[in-house]
Amino acid sequence: MTWSEDGFLDGKLKIKQPKAGFRAGSDAVLLAAAVDLKAGDTLLDVGCGVGTAALCVKYRIPECKIWGLEVQSELAEAARINAQRNGLDTDLVIFDADIVYRKNFDQLVGPSGRSFLSDGFDHVISNPPFYASGHAQKSPNAIKSIAHVEGEADLAYWINFCAARVKPKGKFTLIHRTDRLSEILREMEKTCGDLHVIPLWPNATTDAKRVIVQGTKSHKGPMKLGTGIVLHEMNGMPTDASEKLLRDGVPLSAMHN
Repeated sequence: MTWSEDGFLDGKLKIKQPKAGFRAGSDAVLLAAAVDLKAGDTLLDVGCGVGTAALCVKYRIPECKIWGLEVQSELAEAARINAQRNGLDTDLVIFDADIVYRKNFDQLVGPSGRSFLSDGFDHVISNPPFYASGHAQKSPNAIKSIAHVEGEADLAYWINFCAARVKPKGKFTLIHRTDRLSEILREMEKTCGDLHVIPLWPNATTDAKRVIVQGTKSHKGPMKLGTGIVLHEMNGMPTDASEKLLRDGVPLSAMHN
């Protein structure tokens, strides 16, 4: 496999990732921007890939404690290397694990020292595969195919696995395709309330293709449709909001204050 090194957060983070196949981009940075944590809080990134989203969070909030799960061992190892190279490997653990197989977790321990599947996190984030099985042509590149097309874990399974890892009153946030929003809301509202939907518009006149959805575990608050973010001007240049999020690492919570 051939690798490249790419800059994120205006080059402040250097991320090793495969040249071909699945490559982290703006979605990972935007997902990280939706996270608000205090020093000592715990974060789990399910399907962390090469660690981009988790490391963006860790860069902004160095005192948080991060766990990552990744089914592809080569990507999991790259995530560990990326954490070390960026000086962000303190209180950061990446596990090779397939969320479909509980036996993968038999020897793994969570943030409270309990067995992983019995423990809980302050915040869980995820960028699940975008396409349902049979609804997209699989790439000949195995890394890209696994990252983009659902396998044995469909979207409902993925969401329920993530939600089960969240502490009561903790947060669960994912980024996904807008055309699957109804599925996301249906599954998330089984365990989460105060659902907050944030559209991500390519420009001011194009429908949102991506959406961030965040919920609070064991909470009954109503759903809210957020202001959303327009990422590009009509001439293709990044908007001020996009620059703040993707280059400066500003959290979403600060955008409309």
